[in-house]
Amino acid sequence: MSTTTTTSLDGFHASDTAQRADDLARAFFDAVNERSSIDELVDRGFLSYDVRGTRSRTGLKRYYADLRRSFSELRFEVHENVGVLVEGDLVALRTIITGTHAGDYAGVAATGSRIQTSASHIFRVRDDRLVEHWPVLDSYRILVAIGAIPGAASVFQRDYLRVDESPGGLFQERPGTEFGDSGGRVVSREESRAVVRRLYDGVIATGRAEDADMVADDYIQNSGWTPDGLAAFVSAIAVNRGALPDGRAIQTQMVAENNRVASRSVWDGTVAGSGVAADFTTLDFFRVEDGLVAEHWESVDWVRAYQAFGLLSDEINGG
Repeated sequence: MSTTTTTSLDGFHASDTAQRADDLARAFFDAVNERSSIDELVDRGFLSYDVRGTRSRTGLKRYYADLRRSFSELRFEVHENVGVLVEGDLVALRTIITGTHAGDYAGVAATGSRIQTSASHIFRVRDDRLVEHWPVLDSYRILVAIGAIPGAASVFQRDYLRVDESPGGLFQERPGTEFGDSGGRVVSREESRAVVRRLYDGVIATGRAEDADMVADDYIQNSGWTPDGLAAFVSAIAVNRGALPDGRAIQTQMVAENNRVASRSVWDGTVAGSGVAADFTTLDFFRVEDGLVAEHWESVDWVRAYQAFGLLSDEINGG
């Protein structure tokens, strides 16, 4: 991932409270990376919620300790092109995870393979401490890298999205536009939030091209599951709507700041081809420019998504 010259710490936040929340989230991952204590950063009543259940502060420390046993040189780096977003008591950010498979993970012994994936996070802050946490981890990229599962992404792109397959069964991710002034007019939090709500209530809900007027023609999709551009995005969403006709992306949290929005969603519905109830989460980040969605990053629980589409066995543990 490229090094940027500007981050969300460089004048992006309008208040000292938001700046401290940004610093707090970064300090948490610095502590995880350095194997130092998180107790000064995380409240004793902290709870972290993901698809595998709820972890306390102690449970989260055990989780990261287990990851370090599985992966040497494990690091969570803030995805600076996305930035750290703060609204009220919520903080949202995307992290890039790297490491080397050096111990058992999901039942697979050490392979020495390098891994890279993402985990996106929403934290709640109270009294300058982290008190709640909603992560979305893309464990699919890890499991493919260590040879635990086949590359289902290629089949998903070919048979469902009808776009070119990514090599090796892994979407080709890019860092995206560097953080900073996009050159357009100033965009308020309220406008950005309204644009993203229209996206979810519009084309994502209906799959119709006429409901995608909030997406820029030169839309940038950084996570690789579909090509750039409005036409490719609408086509992929339409195919998704056909495969999941009663499906909805239910937004559970939104964090908006200036021209950036983070949206965590639970995907609910029945996959037409398999008859399986979809049950997965995504955490999406958007950059808004001139009243339009201009750019997109996300972390997706692809293992559970592919299981719903019948592309992976239900016996696979996402790790």
